[in-house]
Amino acid sequence: MNTCTNKGAHRCARGHSERTLQTNLLPPNALPSLYIHPMTRIPTLLLSVLLTLLAHTTHGQAALLVLIFGDKAATENFHFTLDAGLNLSSMPGVSGTTSATGFYFGLGTYVKINDNWAFTPEFKPLSPRGGKGFENAFVDTTGVVGSYATQLELNYIDIPLQFHRRLSDRFYVRAGPQVSFLTSGKLATTGDLVGGDEFTVTQDIKDDLESIELALPIDLGVVFTKPRGLKGIDLRVRYCLGLTEVFKSNAAGISSTNSTFQFFLSFPFVNVEEPAGK
Repeated sequence: MNTCTNKGAHRCARGHSERTLQTNLLPPNALPSLYIHPMTRIPTLLLSVLLTLLAHTTHGQAALLVLIFGDKAATENFHFTLDAGLNLSSMPGVSGTTSATGFYFGLGTYVKINDNWAFTPEFKPLSPRGGKGFENAFVDTTGVVGSYATQLELNYIDIPLQFHRRLSDRFYVRAGPQVSFLTSGKLATTGDLVGGDEFTVTQDIKDDLESIELALPIDLGVVFTKPRGLKGIDLRVRYCLGLTEVFKSNAAGISSTNSTFQFFLSFPFVNVEEPAGK
């Protein structure tokens, strides 16, 4: 397994030979520093296992939140939620690219306005976006690379400010503005050299991306288990329409917004016991 690092180019060493691999998303004078990056993609199966374990551990986490904030933060009028699931993101403005997946996680709040409406701001520190199919951003100047794939990996802190509308005892919708703050932006290339060795190369391009994104998330929610006794599960599907540009103007003429579907479980922490006899 070869790893590559340098400024403006990647050097891959195999035995006593040295070869140079270059990246080419941005103009040469705009290329930031390049560094080694471990492969951190989580397989879908592992994500499913994590979600299953999460469902079994939320009771203890709910009890911890109640201990910290008190019973007043675990009522039907005001409570927290723990949200976790999958992002399916794409960049429709960049032709030839496909969707990428990632693990989505954060906290939400529920502030009841009346029987049908609530205000539901959230804090989501782990919200990956990006896309696959950025192979044109990677250039092999030596011919030592066999096959490879390049993915744009972005992560944001999302702060949705949505309003919740109850449709029935089981269904609800949400919508509202969202502001997101970029925490990382990388191009990750993995592949095989002609000799059979594998390599991984990453390029930090955060400085060439807009640091703030505005978006419009729209949700459909289904209540699987009513929140009683610190136990409850909702399934939520969200489409998040990016409204602002991802790339800065110097990014080799590339222009796109983010387009993201989110599928996640939401665990509301409501410390109200089920009435006796039910």
